[in-house]
Amino acid sequence: MAAKNKKSKWFIFGVTSMANYVIAFSGNSMNIALPLLAVNFGVSQSVISWLSLIYNLLPCCTLLIFGRLGDIYGYKRQFMVGFVFFGVVSILTPFFATNLAFLIFCRALQGMSYSMLISITQAIVSLTFDSTERGMALGINSAFVSVGSASGPTIGGFLLKYFDWRAIFLFNVPFCVVGFIVAMLVLEDDKHKEAVRGGVDWCGALFFAVFIGTLILGLNFSGEWGMLSARFLGCIAVSALAIAFFIRYEASAASPIMRLDLFKNRTFSLSNTTCACNYMTQQMIIFMTPFFLIDILSMGPDRAGLVMLAYPSAIILSSPLGGRMADKYGARPPAIMGLLMIIAGSAVLSALKESSSTLMVTAMLLLVGIGNGYSVSAVNTSIFSTVPRDQSGVASGIVATMRTVGQTIGISCATVVLALRQTVYSANPLLDFNGAYLKAQRDTFFFGIFITTVALILVYKLPGAPSQKNSKGRAD
Repeated sequence: MAAKNKKSKWFIFGVTSMANYVIAFSGNSMNIALPLLAVNFGVSQSVISWLSLIYNLLPCCTLLIFGRLGDIYGYKRQFMVGFVFFGVVSILTPFFATNLAFLIFCRALQGMSYSMLISITQAIVSLTFDSTERGMALGINSAFVSVGSASGPTIGGFLLKYFDWRAIFLFNVPFCVVGFIVAMLVLEDDKHKEAVRGGVDWCGALFFAVFIGTLILGLNFSGEWGMLSARFLGCIAVSALAIAFFIRYEASAASPIMRLDLFKNRTFSLSNTTCACNYMTQQMIIFMTPFFLIDILSMGPDRAGLVMLAYPSAIILSSPLGGRMADKYGARPPAIMGLLMIIAGSAVLSALKESSSTLMVTAMLLLVGIGNGYSVSAVNTSIFSTVPRDQSGVASGIVATMRTVGQTIGISCATVVLALRQTVYSANPLLDFNGAYLKAQRDTFFFGIFITTVALILVYKLPGAPSQKNSKGRAD
């Protein structure tokens, strides 16, 4: 997959970053349209939330499958099909989604396209760039996930203001067209690459899909069902049984969907766990802050969206620096520095009040964004420095799965902690609605600080600077 020249390398980088952006944008831009769609279709908030849930749930279940398919049949073919699939669904949905059931089905199809693209983006970047540039490239590439996530509500809000929800789908189409053309022209034709042993482990994939699916469903609806309800406990029990069967089956499978032996490598296992924790906290901040800006500071959605742009802007600037540091000094120094910034920023955000200034919120979003840029780029670099070349697609699928699971669980945890703590504080007659909400928000950010502290401990146990020789021998 190594590019023929420097120009084509950066075209490849551009098209993979575009895929990351479109997928993340499509997820978060639709969220801002959910209240309007609930009114249009005459359904409750819990029902309309399936538009968001199904888009993230399907990738959690299928990213490993498409990562393996990319290893077997070639990354170029899958990347092109992914752009075409996502673009066609984005064109057809506005014209044919006349009822909510079909709209949810279309979002499920987008979720499948999501898996096709995101499962192999980091594998393509890792195999395209050598060890002297890989960290920077992976860092910037991953940053576009955050850029898409944070800019989604901003751009989505403007599209809703001047058009309607259909424009959010159509906004994706030009990116898909350009992505398909660039992928066709610059990605190497790897369908005849050296054969990868075995096929797809469909039984293992099913166990993993049940594990992730029931876990996410249980957490997502825990606030509505209650944590002692039969439905919630049933989801957790099924999830636990599924992961037990998955681990047992994968240990003896001829061509496992997830190479469990990869996790015997301390760098790989610690980095992936850190990645999930990092994205949990990141998504909690992206989820919580707009509510504070709109509900407590009484900002309009468009202005709140502009404030939120501080976060992805900081990530774009800091990610290449974090990747460069990881290339030179190993993942641990930039990751520790970044996680400490996230903890500091989250601590200040937890102390927000009705009198807090927009400038302070913006400054903390910049600090947390810089921290995420440093930590995510460094952690991703450490992951791909240890993966065998023929397992790059599987590793990319694992990383994408950890990211998606982390983001989804982050929103679920933020919702649950906020709701539970707000119920407690609302019982205090001395607190009005805003006072109870702010205290509940504080506790939610405290939970984020705890998760980030766990990530910090894991990063501290990472090895030092990787061997350039080993890294080159692995994937260049």
